[in-house]
Amino acid sequence: MLNWISLSLPIRETMAVYKNLAEKRPRIETTRNFRQHGMHESTLHLPLHTGTHVDYPLHAMDGGKCSSDYQRFPLEFTALVVDLCPEPPSAITLDLVQTLPMKSVDAVFFRTLEQPLKEFDPLFPGVTDEAAAWLCEYPLLFVGIDQLGIERAQPGHPTHIRLLEKDILIIEGLDLSHLADGGRYRCRALTLGIEGVEAEPVLIYARTLDAGGSQGA
Repeated sequence: MLNWISLSLPIRETMAVYKNLAEKRPRIETTRNFRQHGMHESTLHLPLHTGTHVDYPLHAMDGGKCSSDYQRFPLEFTALVVDLCPEPPSAITLDLVQTLPMKSVDAVFFRTLEQPLKEFDPLFPGVTDEAAAWLCEYPLLFVGIDQLGIERAQPGHPTHIRLLEKDILIIEGLDLSHLADGGRYRCRALTLGIEGVEAEPVLIYARTLDAGGSQGA
């Protein structure tokens, strides 16, 4: 897609993963090689909450909707990128989101990093329950962040539940490094179409509205 910017992290074995947990790390296994088999084949072992991914309600709610319950993808939508760099707050609070220009916005993406993480930051700024509740007053499709999680140190995961029970899907692990200064972007999102799961990798592309994105070019 000419002139579209990728907002999804590349998958590599050395990528940053949530809490630096070994079980979150992707692994690429060579299953066939030229010497033994005359060809090269690989298998990707990828936890579904690693890299840029979308959370469905089943992730936070027992009996919640899963990937099979949504027909959103492939999808084109307008996202408001909120640039909090170079000094992001310790948390994304109600006071911060109440000033956002929400008219004709389908998604809100929070940019807290100038460059993608090389390793997990345990003090990352999460979206508070109160901020999530305010965002739920709008007909959003997504709330996303460039961190490896959207909330931190909230027992019971209220931000996840608040958004997901309103069918506002959560996107974690975005790469927003090329969207400095924020603003509105036309985005396209595609998933792998995995059935019956609580999360899956998502490919997201963006372009500025004045570059023709509003026409879906």
